[in-house]
Amino acid sequence: MRLLPPCHAALVSSLYLKVAAATTIKERQAPNIPDYVTKFGAILIKSDLVVNFTNFGQAPLVYIDVNDPYLPSDIGAQVVNTKPEINYTELTNVPPDLNLQDLASLNAASNCSSFDTCVSYLTSRETPTTDQPWLHGVLPDSNGKTQGVTSAAIIVNDHGSGLVDAFYFYFYAFNLGETVNLAGLGLNVSSALIGNHVGDWEHTMLRFQNGMPQTMWYSAHDSGFVYTYQAVAKNNSRPIVYASLGGHANYPTPGTQSRFDIVQINDSTSAGPLWDPVASAYFYTFTPTSDSNGTFAPAGSSPSAPTSWLYYLGKWGDKQLPDSDPHQLDLAGVAATWQDGPTGPLDKYLNRTGTCPQPQEPCNTTSVLPSPSGNTAPAQTTSRTEFASTSTSATAAATSGGGTASSGTPSSKPTASSAAGGSVPQEFESVALMLVGIALNALQCLK
Repeated sequence: MRLLPPCHAALVSSLYLKVAAATTIKERQAPNIPDYVTKFGAILIKSDLVVNFTNFGQAPLVYIDVNDPYLPSDIGAQVVNTKPEINYTELTNVPPDLNLQDLASLNAASNCSSFDTCVSYLTSRETPTTDQPWLHGVLPDSNGKTQGVTSAAIIVNDHGSGLVDAFYFYFYAFNLGETVNLAGLGLNVSSALIGNHVGDWEHTMLRFQNGMPQTMWYSAHDSGFVYTYQAVAKNNSRPIVYASLGGHANYPTPGTQSRFDIVQINDSTSAGPLWDPVASAYFYTFTPTSDSNGTFAPAGSSPSAPTSWLYYLGKWGDKQLPDSDPHQLDLAGVAATWQDGPTGPLDKYLNRTGTCPQPQEPCNTTSVLPSPSGNTAPAQTTSRTEFASTSTSATAAATSGGGTASSGTPSSKPTASSAAGGSVPQEFESVALMLVGIALNALQCLK
């Protein structure tokens, strides 16, 4: 869930994962990535131009929440299953079969010069308030691989003088919002679903100094956490990440993740399906040209990886639904049931001074993990209703890589739907609305 406008501060934590593959690949580009980055699992590249996949050492592993119906998704399928729009109107001056390799052409077609000013949206061909199989993504197999699809991107920025940042970007086709407890605020509803959006980019970052990992960042909504590398929980030397139910925020421990006390907003994490992002990823080097821009080059095990999509300045999902839409619930312009899709990796501060993004500097680095709290397997959230079941064949056809997604939505898993329209009244008392807005915005300030 993303609350607007964000209030940048600092939080703390880290991540990582496991890999099991056996292949030797010759690297065609980016020969200058140091071998210690491979040693600690940040990227599968060596400076001697050869990558040996027989021993990944400490490559990252992500645990998806056991009840999450929105799984890792194919990056390219997001383009295939959407159409570019501005102000809810489809663009016509674009390539006929838009794909990752020409996605940046939308910048000129929509007169985009920066992330802040770009109003281009990759918009679902069918309304996201109804079930679309491709939104559910792909369940990792027994080895943690999202078969047939590319669901992650690994980007390495070598700052020089021994300082190297390795970013792991994780892609989901849909972000399921949070059920916000509004009881006691004078409203005529006790809770509301806030923060649905098509497209979801999350990431972690590992910082090295002179070949040794120092600190870890992982994203959590509009903020994130920094921990020392030594503090991160590990499984056989491999750091662990827990992706939260629906919203995919990253945490170092399972359980209930409390985000605020005035308006109750909790994330839930658990050791569900194991995902190995680097097993199905594009690999790139990043050369900064400024604090907010730079160039990308394919690297490692994906020497022919497309790069145009990395320069796209628009949103990877639909534009926020207007207040007139019956499915929309807008809380004083601060948060809404259906929000804008996210921007891509280039907008995530790839050329950082510290471990956390510049707007959140100076960030606190913690050397002790929080204690797990609450249930490690969250119960069904009653305010969310179910999509209709989807077929495996229909979902597989919707992924550009031909991978297989979940074959349905079990009744134990919460999903987004049109429940917000009709069942949640649109009229609220203005004073209470402002209180909710202030409280939600304060959440960002406390992060």
